[in-house]
Amino acid sequence: MKKFLVLLPISFFVFACSNDDDNNSPNNDEITAAAVVVNYANLVYESYSDSYDAAVLMQTAITTFTETPTEDNFTAAKDAWLSAREYYGQTEAYREANGPIDTEGESWSIGNEGQMNAWPIDESYIDYVLTGTESYAGDYNSIIGDETYTITEEALAGSNEGVDDKSISTGWHAIEFLLWGQDNTAPAEDLPGQRSYTDYTTAENADRRAQYLTIVTNLLVNDLNDLVSTWNEGGTYRTVFEALDTDTALQQAINGAFFIAGDELSSERMIAPVDSTDGINASGQEDEHSCFSDNTQRDVYANAQGVLNVIYGSYGSINGASFIDLVKQTDPAQAATLEAAASLVATRAALIGDNAQPFDYLITQETSDSTDGPVMQCVVALFDLANEISASASVLGINLN
Repeated sequence: MKKFLVLLPISFFVFACSNDDDNNSPNNDEITAAAVVVNYANLVYESYSDSYDAAVLMQTAITTFTETPTEDNFTAAKDAWLSAREYYGQTEAYREANGPIDTEGESWSIGNEGQMNAWPIDESYIDYVLTGTESYAGDYNSIIGDETYTITEEALAGSNEGVDDKSISTGWHAIEFLLWGQDNTAPAEDLPGQRSYTDYTTAENADRRAQYLTIVTNLLVNDLNDLVSTWNEGGTYRTVFEALDTDTALQQAINGAFFIAGDELSSERMIAPVDSTDGINASGQEDEHSCFSDNTQRDVYANAQGVLNVIYGSYGSINGASFIDLVKQTDPAQAATLEAAASLVATRAALIGDNAQPFDYLITQETSDSTDGPVMQCVVALFDLANEISASASVLGINLN
C-alpha cells in the first residue's frame, strides 16, 4: 500500500457528499463491485458532458467578444471561463485511471489532458509580457508576435510543449492568459491580470490575438467533445472499460481519486506554489494553477470535489453504488475512517474555495513546513484522505501503487 507522508512537524458551492443513508444502489442488501463500476462510468460521462456544455457556453461568449470586442463582452467571456472551470475541475479525478484522457498508444487513447490543462505556462510563449518579468515569465518571440507563424488549430496543437514543459500553447490556461493577461499585481491587492479589451481592438496584433483566442477555444471544446463521445454508452472507451475485469475497472477508477488527493492536488498544485518564488515580488504566483484569473482557490475546491464524487459515486443526477458502500460492506470501521477523512477534506477545501483572499495571497502567508494556514491544512487532509483511500482499497483486495 502506498502511503503519503506529510513532510511537516506535526503529526458559491456546498460540498456535495452523499453517504450510506443516500444509497440508491440497485440492491441495498448487497453492493457489488460491478454496480460500482457501472455507476462510475455514468458519473464520468455526466461530468464530462456538463464540462463540455459549459465550455460551449464559453465558446459562444468568446465568439461574441471577438466579433464585437467591448468591455462588457470581454467581462462576459471571462465569466464564462470561470463558470466552465467549476465543471472541468471535478473531472480531473478521472486522470491516472488508465483512461482515454492521459493514456497513449492504445486504440482507444485520446491523450489530450496536456493539450487541455497543461500548466504552469511561460506566457511569453503565447503573447507579450511586461518588460522585466522575463526571468519568471519566460523570454520567447511569442506566437502572436511572430507574424511568420500561421495560427491554425494544427499549428497550435503542434506547438504545445514544443520547447519544454512550460511552453504551453493550448488549453484552459492559454485561454485564461488571453483573457486576463499577466497578473502583475501584488497578491495583497486581490486583483487578477489586468489585460484590457483593447488588446483585441487597437493594440498591436489585435487581429492575431483574436484569431488565436478563437482557435484555441475551439480546440478545447473539441477535446471535451471527444471525451464525452468516448464515455457515452456504446462509446469507444466506455465499451473497453465495461469489458474489463471488474476488480481491474474498480482499481483504475479509485486510482484517479487517490492520485489527485495524494499527489497532483496536494503536492503539485498546493505545496509547489507555497514553496515557489516565481512571480512578482517572489510571490510564487507563477506556479499557482490559474494564476492569471486568480481562480486557483476554485480549482482546489473543484478538484477536491471530484475526489469526493468518486468516493461517494455521486455527481449531478448520478447517485448510485459507490466505493464507500463497498468498503462499509466489508469493513465498517474502515469506511467510517474514510468518511471522516473525506469530510475533513470537504471542510478544508471549502475554506480555500470560499476564502475572501485569493490563493496567490494565501500562499504568501504560509510555508510548507507549517500547518498553521488553510492551504497546508488542506494538504494534510488530502494526504490523509489518500492514505485512507489506499487503506480502503486494500480491504477490498485492491493495491494502489
